[in-house]
Amino acid sequence: MVTMRAVRTGPRSLDAGVSLVAALITGTGSVKTVAAWLPHDAIILLAAAQGVMLLARRRAPTAVLAGTTAVSVLMIVAGYPDGSAIFGACCAAYAVAVYGSGDEGAELVVTLRHAAVVAAAAIAIGVASLAPGARGQSGTWTALVLSALVAAPWVLGYAIRTRRAYIAELKARAARLEAEEGERAARAVVDERLRMARELHDVIGHSISLITVQAEAAARSVRTNPDAVPGFLTRISAASRQALVEMRHVLAVLRPDAEAELSPQPRLADLGELVERLNAGGLETRLDVEPMDLSPGVALTVYRIVQESLTNVLKHAGPGARAAVTVVRSDGSVRVSVHDDGAGPSGPAASTAHGIVGMGERAAVYGGTLRTGAGAGGGFEVEALIPIREEAP
Repeated sequence: MVTMRAVRTGPRSLDAGVSLVAALITGTGSVKTVAAWLPHDAIILLAAAQGVMLLARRRAPTAVLAGTTAVSVLMIVAGYPDGSAIFGACCAAYAVAVYGSGDEGAELVVTLRHAAVVAAAAIAIGVASLAPGARGQSGTWTALVLSALVAAPWVLGYAIRTRRAYIAELKARAARLEAEEGERAARAVVDERLRMARELHDVIGHSISLITVQAEAAARSVRTNPDAVPGFLTRISAASRQALVEMRHVLAVLRPDAEAELSPQPRLADLGELVERLNAGGLETRLDVEPMDLSPGVALTVYRIVQESLTNVLKHAGPGARAAVTVVRSDGSVRVSVHDDGAGPSGPAASTAHGIVGMGERAAVYGGTLRTGAGAGGGFEVEALIPIREEAP
C-alpha cells in the first residue's frame, strides 16, 4: 500500500524555484546577435545574477525590481532577445505588487508609489528596445509591448494582493463576530445568574425574616401565653414550606431535565396572600391594589418589590410597626408604594444594600425607577414607577 502525502511548499523553496526558473529562461536566449563588447559568457552570469536577486523579492521587492531592470536593459541594448531578457523584471514587478509594504493607513500612497516604480521600469525597458543594437524590430509598437509585458505582472499581483486582503478582512470580521457572540453568551449567563440570585434573595430573605419574627414571638409566649405557641409554630412551618416551594421553582430553571412540576410565578393577585401571612405573623399591613392587567414579567416585578419592601419592614422597622402597600395605575405606569411608621432611617437608604439594589434592577429591566428613603411622616418609604404597555394582556 502506497501512502501519499501532500507536501506544502514553504516561501524559501518557492523563492528558490522562481529564481532558478528565471535564470534558466533568461539564459536560454540566442547569443548570435549579442554585441561584441559584451562577451557571450557574460550572458550566463547576468542570467544567474537576475536569479540570485529574485531570492530577495519578498524582503526588498523594489530593490530587486531596480536590479533586474538594469540587467534587462543591459542585455536588450547588447542585442540579447528581449523576451528572455525581461523575464526576471516581470517576476520582480509581480513581487512589488504582492510583497511591497508601506506605512499603515496609507495604502493608496503605497500603491501609487509602487505603480510609479513599475512604470519607470517598464519605460526603461521600452526605451532600451529602441536602442540601435537592440535585436528585433525596433519601433514604438515594440517598446509599448515590452512595457506592457513588464506592467502586466504588477497588475496581476495587485489583484491577488487585494483579494488576499479582502479574504483576510472577512476572516477577521468573522472572528470578531464569533468573539462578540461568545461575549454576549457569557453576559447572558451572568445576567441569568444575577436574576436567579435576586429571586433566591427575595424568597429566602422574606421567609427567614417572617420565621424569625414568629420564633421570637413564640419564645416570648412560652411562659406568658403557652397556648399561642402552637399557632406560631404552625405559621413557622407554613412559611418554611412556602419558601421551599418557591425555591424549588427558582432552582428548577437551572435543571430543565428535572421531573418537577413548576408552580406559576407570583402574580398581582397573590399580594393578598402575602399580606395575610404578614398580618398573621404580627406585622399589621394594609393593602390597596387597583385591579389591572399586567404582563407576567411586570406582575412578578411588582410582587417582588412589595415582598422585599415588607421584608425590610420586618427586619428594621421595629416592634409594633405598621405597613401600607399601594399599587395603582398612574399615567401609563404602575406605581408601587410601600411605607411604614417604624423607626426608619434619617435619610436615603444605602444604595449598596442588596435588597434595594435588587429592587432597583428589577424596576430598571422595564424602564422603571425606584426611590427609597425616609418617609415624609416618619418611617421608611419605597416607591417604584414601572411603565406598562396598554396592550399588555
